[in-house]
Amino acid sequence: MYNGINYVKSGALVNKKFREFFIPTVLMSMAGQLGVILDGVIVSSLINSNAMACVGICLPLNQIISAVSVVISIGAGGLISIASGARQHDGANKIFSCVMVLSLGSGIIITLLMLPFAHELAVFLASSGELVTGGYEYLRALIWRWPFMIGLACLSALVRSDGMAKLASRAVILGQVTNIALDLVFIGLLNLGLMGAALATVISDVAGLAYMMAVYFKSGERSFRFVKVFSFRLAFTIIRSGIPAALSIGLVSVKVWFIYRILGDTSGADAMKLYAVCMMCLSFVSIFIAGAHGAMIPVAGVLYGEKDYQGIRMLVRHVLKFTMTLTAVFVVFSLLFPQIILDVFSLPAALTAEGKTAVRLFSLSLPGVTATFLMMYYYTTVQERVAANILSLTEGFFAVVPAAYVLARLMGLNGVWLAFIFAEFAGFAVLLVYVKAFRKGADIFLIEKGGSDLLYDVSLKATEGDASKLSQEAVRLLEGAGIAGSTAMKAGIALEEMTVNLASYHNKDAVDVDVRIIQGDKGIILALRDNGRPFNPVEYTPEEKDIYKVDGIMFLKALAEDITYNRVLSLNQTIIELGGSSL
Repeated sequence: MYNGINYVKSGALVNKKFREFFIPTVLMSMAGQLGVILDGVIVSSLINSNAMACVGICLPLNQIISAVSVVISIGAGGLISIASGARQHDGANKIFSCVMVLSLGSGIIITLLMLPFAHELAVFLASSGELVTGGYEYLRALIWRWPFMIGLACLSALVRSDGMAKLASRAVILGQVTNIALDLVFIGLLNLGLMGAALATVISDVAGLAYMMAVYFKSGERSFRFVKVFSFRLAFTIIRSGIPAALSIGLVSVKVWFIYRILGDTSGADAMKLYAVCMMCLSFVSIFIAGAHGAMIPVAGVLYGEKDYQGIRMLVRHVLKFTMTLTAVFVVFSLLFPQIILDVFSLPAALTAEGKTAVRLFSLSLPGVTATFLMMYYYTTVQERVAANILSLTEGFFAVVPAAYVLARLMGLNGVWLAFIFAEFAGFAVLLVYVKAFRKGADIFLIEKGGSDLLYDVSLKATEGDASKLSQEAVRLLEGAGIAGSTAMKAGIALEEMTVNLASYHNKDAVDVDVRIIQGDKGIILALRDNGRPFNPVEYTPEEKDIYKVDGIMFLKALAEDITYNRVLSLNQTIIELGGSSL
C-alpha cells in the first residue's frame, strides 16, 4: 500500500505521551510502597513489634478495599479515555460523574457496614489473642480511611485520563509524606499509639485527595465536568470492565496463602522465608508494571476511541519492550548477584544455597509476569474482558497453585519456583487457544488490523518543507486509491494548510503529527493529532492572521464541510470532513 511513499506510520507521538505519563506514575507507585514500609518501621520502632503485627493483620482489609477502588478506577480509566478519543464529551462527563458517585458511595457504605463490627473483625483477623486489643484500636480509626482511599485512587485514574499524571503523582506523594510526618507527631510526641498511626493514615489520604481536588477542579485545562446524571447501567459497565484487574489483585492474597501452605508442607518455615524474599523481588518489579499500565491505559483508550488500531499496536509493543527491558535488567542482576538480594533481607547464612536457587528460578518468571499484567490491563482497556479474565485467572491461580502442588512433590522445593515459570506460559497458552478457537482471523491484540476505509496513515514533524511534500504524497496516493481528483486535491490542500500553520504557530519547535485519511460514508475524513500547544482551527478568525505565517485556515474552513477540534491528553485532535467520493 505504501510502496514509493516517503512517510510512514511511527509511534513517536504516542510513545512520548506514554513516557511522559510513566515517570509520574512510577513515582506514585514507589511512594505508595515505600510509605507502607516506612509506616511499619516507624510503628515498630516507636511502639513495639506487636504493634507492627497489629498493623499487619489489617492489610487484608486494605487489599479488599484496594480491589474495590481498582474495579471502579481501572474500568473507568479505559472507558473515559475511549469516550474522549471518540470525541464523545457528554459520555466522558457521564463516566466521570458516575465514578465520583460510585467512589464516594461505596466508601461510605463500606465504612458504615464495618464500623459496628470493628471488634469482631479484629478478633477474626488476629492470629493470637494478644493482638486483638491492638488490632481493634488500630482498626476502629482506620475504617474511616476507606472513603478517602477509594476516592483518591479513583480520582487519580480520572486525572491521568485527563492528561494530568503529574498532579496525581504529587497528590499521592503528598499523602505519603503527610503520613510519615504525622506518625512521628502522633506516636512519638503525643503518645497516641496505634490510634495515632491509624489517624495519620486517614489524614494522609484526606490531604492527598483534598489537594488533588483543589488543583484539578480549579484548573482551566481540565476536560471533564460533573453532570447531575447517574446511570445504574453505566455503573454496571464500569464495574464489569474493572473486574479482571480486581481479580488479579484479589487472587494474589489467595495464591500467596496456598503457596505458603505448600511450602510449609514441603520444607517448613525456611521455605516460607525464601518465598517472602521472592515476593519482595516481585514487589520491586511491580513498581514498573504499575507505572507502565497506569501510563498506558489512558493513551491506549484514546487511540481505541479514535479507531487508530495501528497506533494501539505500536503503543503496546513499545510499552512491552520498554517494561520488559527494565524487568530483564533486574532478572540479569538476580541471576548474577543473588547474594546481594539475600543480604538485603538478612536471610540466615544456612539458607544461602537454597536462597540463591530460589531467587534465580523465581526471577525467570518475572518477564512473564510483566507481559501477563500489561496485556491483561490492555485487554481491560479495549473491553476484551474474556481475554483479560483468562490471563488473570490462569496466571493468578489456576495454573500456579496446582503446578506448585504437583511439582513440589515431584521435585521438592525447586518445583515450587518452577511452577511460577510454568504459570506464565500456561496463561498465554490458554489465551492463544481462545484466540484461535473463538476469535478466528484475529491476532493477539483482538482489534481490527486495518480496514478498507483507511487510505493513508503516516507520521511526521510539522515543518513548512514537510507540508508541501505531505500534500503531494497524499494527493498521489488518494488518486491511486480511486478517489476523485478534486477530492484528493482538497485533502492535499487541507493537510498542507494545517501543517504549515502548526509549523508557524510553534515557530522553531517542530511538533509530532499523526495523519490519517479515512473513507467516510459522506466523503473523505482527515484525522490529525499533534503534541503541540492548544491549536483550534475552528476558533481561528481573520483578526489572528498576524500570529500565523499564512492565512490558510480561513481557506481550509471554506473547503471543509465540517471541522471539529478536541484537546485530549494534552494533544490536539482535529477532524476535517471533506465531501467527495470515489471515481
